[in-house]
Amino acid sequence: MRSSITRNRHQSLLLQFNYLAWTGVTVIGFLSSLVWIEIGEVPDLNVFHAMLGATIIGFFQALILSRFVARAWLWILFTFIAWSLMGASSFGAIGWFTPRTDFITVRLTTGLRLGGITGIWVGFWQWLSLRPVVSKSYLWILISGISWSLGLSIGWIIGGILHSITHLFLGEVIGLVIVWILVGIQTGIALSYLLNQREFNKGK
Repeated sequence: MRSSITRNRHQSLLLQFNYLAWTGVTVIGFLSSLVWIEIGEVPDLNVFHAMLGATIIGFFQALILSRFVARAWLWILFTFIAWSLMGASSFGAIGWFTPRTDFITVRLTTGLRLGGITGIWVGFWQWLSLRPVVSKSYLWILISGISWSLGLSIGWIIGGILHSITHLFLGEVIGLVIVWILVGIQTGIALSYLLNQREFNKGK
């Protein structure tokens, strides 16, 4: 019996959600999408870019989620729908474009506002895939909104500063990478909490 308990604990540790792995696959997905998507301003990107980017990132994230939830393909589907509809709207593919202005205050306020809207919108669609398997899944919508609001504003500010210093558009690209890193870390920690809560409730 003692060996059975030890084995169960070992399996539980192996199945614990790792937010760093989540962040890693999120950033890898974003970088992979750049093979087909050229970072630009709002008019340069269309719904096709949003659909492509969402599919790639959703696929990489689902590789992690598939270890913890059934039908992880729903995550890809709802991520695809969320970004496709946003890409077809006036908002555009926010995760892949940079602001036209170099003013830090404008980047901050616009990033906070658009990031919050993006996070809540995408979070709502992704919540549909988490709702059947995760308790308190409604928190995902709120956390996604906060994560994108903070991540987009900070990433846009850093990208603008690097662009101003180096006069190279690479600075903006680095800023967007930081956006996805920050979003990945925050949402990864949130998912870790939600999934571990599910396992804790199961063990009661």
